[in-house]
Amino acid sequence: MKRDGNNKSFWQTTDSQNFSTDLTDVTFDTIVVGAGITGITLVKELQNRGIKCLLLDKENQGFGTTGGTTAHINNFYDASYDEIINSFGEDAARLLVQSTDDTLNYIKTNISRYGINCDYSACDFFLFSAEQGQNEQLDKIFAAHQQLGIKTTECNTIPFSLPFERAIRIEGQAQFHPLKYIEGLLEAFCKGGGAALLNQSICDYTNKDGVVTLKTTDSDILSAKNIIWATHVPPGENRFGLLVAPYRSYALTVQLSQAPKMLAQTADLYDPYHYFRYHRSEDKYYLIAGGFDHKTGDEKNTAQHFSDLKALVDKHFEYDKLIAQWSSQYYVSADGLPYIGRMPNEDNVYIATGYGGNGMTFGSMASLVIPDLLEQKESPLSKLLSPSRIKPIASAKSVLSEGWSASKHFIMDKLSAEKIKSMENIAVGEGKVVNYEGKRFAVYCDDGGAIHCLSSICPHMGCTVSWNPSEKSWDCPCHGSRFDIEGKVLNGPATSGLRRLEGLDFK
Repeated sequence: MKRDGNNKSFWQTTDSQNFSTDLTDVTFDTIVVGAGITGITLVKELQNRGIKCLLLDKENQGFGTTGGTTAHINNFYDASYDEIINSFGEDAARLLVQSTDDTLNYIKTNISRYGINCDYSACDFFLFSAEQGQNEQLDKIFAAHQQLGIKTTECNTIPFSLPFERAIRIEGQAQFHPLKYIEGLLEAFCKGGGAALLNQSICDYTNKDGVVTLKTTDSDILSAKNIIWATHVPPGENRFGLLVAPYRSYALTVQLSQAPKMLAQTADLYDPYHYFRYHRSEDKYYLIAGGFDHKTGDEKNTAQHFSDLKALVDKHFEYDKLIAQWSSQYYVSADGLPYIGRMPNEDNVYIATGYGGNGMTFGSMASLVIPDLLEQKESPLSKLLSPSRIKPIASAKSVLSEGWSASKHFIMDKLSAEKIKSMENIAVGEGKVVNYEGKRFAVYCDDGGAIHCLSSICPHMGCTVSWNPSEKSWDCPCHGSRFDIEGKVLNGPATSGLRRLEGLDFK
């Protein structure tokens, strides 16, 4: 099972099953691009409604964020309910609470209906203030949960060996093995006659006169009435390059020497926060920890984040061995809620993005929104999450901040990238953006001493990429596109890779 990083996640324990099918037809009602939890849940739901659809991905299922999640299924979000009430109103918050309950029940129903063995377990979440200055924030969150009827109580202990000031217990959470879950759904989709093309890139895309036409790397010409971009950010230049910002989070898994008192989840209230959960697989128990998030492309020493996370775990937990450590990408929206629904000004194009750290819940919630829209059914939830919404009070500060961040990189990266002399050595395993004879290149030296030289300019909108040493990837700090050492796209919105350059000698 491949994913979009050099480090393997805890979930990459089995070989990837090939779910590609032989196409008997190349015309569909809907094409879903992206085989993560959003896309796979959508195609199964559409199939259940009698809608003929195709699942398409340039890699295997779970290659992106779904393969790197820590797989929390929560009934609350990174944008806390007190913030949602302030930004969207109490009625909208109540609607979101109900829709979240529906989503969690939907996931549980899928597991039962299709007999998916995915280490699913229900549990509670313990949210705590790590220092006195966080108590006020915790009070606001607790009050909002009481106001909205979310089962939350104050507590004096938590089932984790972490120091805390005060804590609340939020009932109704769940967790699972994300790759086992999506493969179970995908298997049911294919057995039901569904069509899937994996490891197939889109070479050409047009949307004209209400018909979407795609050409893939195998020269298949596919057409549909509708297209759903389940790829975080839709390709091309659009408003979502400004309305969502890419971040990376770091995670690790350790095997515990003994079973915890209960399966549970927890987090503090730092910004960025640290989060933990227990996981059971057969007769073994694990701790999954995460945090130390940062804007994609903004950190040069990404390996330090793994060191800091491991030091935090070493300080507070006893365990037998480190099993895995990895990082993963997620996208934060301008106003705290995701954008799920019809693309502005394109009646037959749909998107789902901006989940923040709540991808398992929001990725599943997309199937409660988009299929209804395809059937011409508007709902209060689809209006709340509409990609066309404008919430200037909630989003203006965030949009300006992220817009400045992207603009800063666009301008400053062209002026301040590290300069080296043409004959200076690049260390084995090192990547740098360099100036060479008046031109700029992204250069990596592999373990065998071979040089991989690429254009340093992201083909999406012209920003300069930066080297991510822990994942061995080139990351764009403007909109989150990522590329491997050969220039191949790992994460969009870029649709083409970094241009490869041959014949340059840096040794």
